[in-house]
Amino acid sequence: MSHSGRAEWRACIRDDRAGIRGAGIVLGDRHVLTCAHILLPATHDEPGGAHSRPSRDFEVELVGHRPGVPAVRAGVVDGCWKPPQDDQRADLALLGLAEALPSDTGPVLRRLPSGARRAVRMFGFPATVPTGLWARARLAGDGGPGGEWIQLDSEPTGPAVETDHVLGIVVSYLAGRGTALSWMIPVETIIRYLPRVREWVSGDSAVDASFAAPVGPAVTDETVVRQLTDFLAPGAPPDSRIIVTAPGSAAHAALRDVVLRSSREFRPTDRGGPAPAPAAGESPAGRIDLALDVSGRTVDEVSGRIVNWMSVGADPEKSLADSMAGEPPPMNLVLDGVDRAADPAALVAEVVRPIADRVAGRDLRLLLVFHDDHAPSLGYAALELLAARVADVRAAEQAARERYAYVAGRVGPVPAPSSHEPGLRLRLTALRAAAARPGDTPLLPGIESCRRKADRALDAARQARRQMEALLDDRDRLRDRLDGYRAGVPAPLREDRELTGLYREAHEALWHGPADLAACAVLVDRYAAVIRRRVAEAEDRRPDDRRPAEVDDPGPRDGRDERPGAVR
Repeated sequence: MSHSGRAEWRACIRDDRAGIRGAGIVLGDRHVLTCAHILLPATHDEPGGAHSRPSRDFEVELVGHRPGVPAVRAGVVDGCWKPPQDDQRADLALLGLAEALPSDTGPVLRRLPSGARRAVRMFGFPATVPTGLWARARLAGDGGPGGEWIQLDSEPTGPAVETDHVLGIVVSYLAGRGTALSWMIPVETIIRYLPRVREWVSGDSAVDASFAAPVGPAVTDETVVRQLTDFLAPGAPPDSRIIVTAPGSAAHAALRDVVLRSSREFRPTDRGGPAPAPAAGESPAGRIDLALDVSGRTVDEVSGRIVNWMSVGADPEKSLADSMAGEPPPMNLVLDGVDRAADPAALVAEVVRPIADRVAGRDLRLLLVFHDDHAPSLGYAALELLAARVADVRAAEQAARERYAYVAGRVGPVPAPSSHEPGLRLRLTALRAAAARPGDTPLLPGIESCRRKADRALDAARQARRQMEALLDDRDRLRDRLDGYRAGVPAPLREDRELTGLYREAHEALWHGPADLAACAVLVDRYAAVIRRRVAEAEDRRPDDRRPAEVDDPGPRDGRDERPGAVR
């Protein structure tokens, strides 16, 4: 996938009968990357087993180069044949060209975050267009076996992502009923199966290589694994958390395990193949978008990595706070070794706090890892996360009060939302003052206690909002029922004085002033009961051969009575 230019990486792979097998990506001046399945025998009379490495050569047509460049023969490079497995994982091959090309393509491949719905372009050789064509698509998110692929949704119009790099290789395509879906193997997955291609890759890894560095045998704390997996799992509530894990400990081994298993690039392998977990068709549990080892790093280095991950090619002068002020993409972020950063306090103030301030209400989870439970920066970081949580409580309670002012004028009775933020703010001020005084009084237990109270207050404010919305929904359902019953009244009864009076009474109760929902439900039910009784009476007065079909409870209908002066 490329945005503009000649895209010299484009190649067409043909067999010795000139038949097109598929597309390839030229790397450097001697190699071509492609999917292994296009190199497998196309017919039963071709040599080789179902997944055996092809012994034959292929013709590589350099369609991205200037016209007239002759095709080059190529064969599979030793150690670079990864055929599709039973669940379709792997499916990659690296071809070596028999002759060097006149120019080197450079680092064609680029790691790119897959969380945002970026627009991209694809190039391939469908059967109906043997000369190749471009198509537009948009990244839709993790997919494929074990979450190794990225789904692409068709995007007929709109700009493509502004990059001249290749983000992956299309591996599968599905079309039908006016939609076209495809899946690509992203660069991170390609590197894991074919480490040889790393020399043609640019862009930082989503997981620092230090997480994958061998540290010797270590027992993994499975309890910590489960806790971190739950914290980082898709659908988990937005949150920020601190853990203390000494390097070499079972808890730190658990952290490494969760980080590596969430990484397409560094996921552990078993006997040369992919690890059995996660199962095919599932995404890795405990998804991590960015895991950084911040030991020894400056604020600028860490914030630059995060900003670049959020928006590739962003202004290098743009601060993290400015980047977070907009709509940050979904992000599970791990910062390991916070207390070993070049300036831990500055890192907390300029990196951690801007992110923590944006956690509430967004798909963000922030995990801070400290190595020393006596580090001075630990208490400071805990206080900053607590301050961010108290700010979340303030915003949630303010939103609940504003919603209460609206709902209480329309539905009653509505319990007034509680206000816990002033007390939490006073407690936070006291904890900050205690932290500023010299002494050995442990602050973390007090911070954790206040954090739990803030969590409960935040949950209470959100629950109050949900309850108020539920009351409005109940009122609207009663309105729908009332108007549905009215619409089902037979024509001869529409001017009936009793029915008109009952409808008006229920309508006034539901549309004007705070509606007592219990009393309104009684009025609506009474109106429906009288309709049924009057219809039955009218039926009894008619001769049998003149009676219309039986009229049952008309039930609710869509639409509401929008009368002038009504309170909504």
